[in-house]
Amino acid sequence: MTRLIFICIFSLFLSSYCYGQNFKAGLIAGVSTSQTSGDQLGGFNKLGIKFGASVNHFINSASRGQLALYYIDKGSNDVNSDFRIDLSYIETSWCVQKTSKGFIYEGGLLFGVLLDGKTFDIYGYEDTQKNDFHEFDIGAKLAAGIKLKPQLTMFWELSNSIPFFPIQKHPGGTTYGLNKGKYNSILSFSFRYLLSK
Repeated sequence: MTRLIFICIFSLFLSSYCYGQNFKAGLIAGVSTSQTSGDQLGGFNKLGIKFGASVNHFINSASRGQLALYYIDKGSNDVNSDFRIDLSYIETSWCVQKTSKGFIYEGGLLFGVLLDGKTFDIYGYEDTQKNDFHEFDIGAKLAAGIKLKPQLTMFWELSNSIPFFPIQKHPGGTTYGLNKGKYNSILSFSFRYLLSK
């Protein structure tokens, strides 16, 4: 797993170096708030961090593609007890961005690899029988951002696991149409900084 992460990070910066002016490397840092649909809780009550790097390909003055690789916390948290789900991922995203009327709009796909996943009961004790999370999280996202400086942008992002790919099955493997298990839902806020103009 460590080798895979290193290769992905190295590939990001190698792409930026090799392709010169059309490809620009960047950094990502922010916070995530998340919930896990199917856990009988509501609200984006799980706070986490998000940080990583990106390579941006400028198609024209208003459009660009972005490949990003970052660490992100996901899961859920019950504000009325010690129940929580702690999930940590290395995630990559493939996105297209469009600038219009001062805003940057973004849409794309996500692929996350689970680093660690734990469930804690209402008393705060780890419930090892409920730690059977799937290794991958496949999702989609929509985001909007605004440029603060020539190299600095601020983004608000909403992402969700795709219904066909739950992060964990329901107890007993029960399914309800497209509802095949638990899914990650994330609202995140981040800053993105281009390393060159």
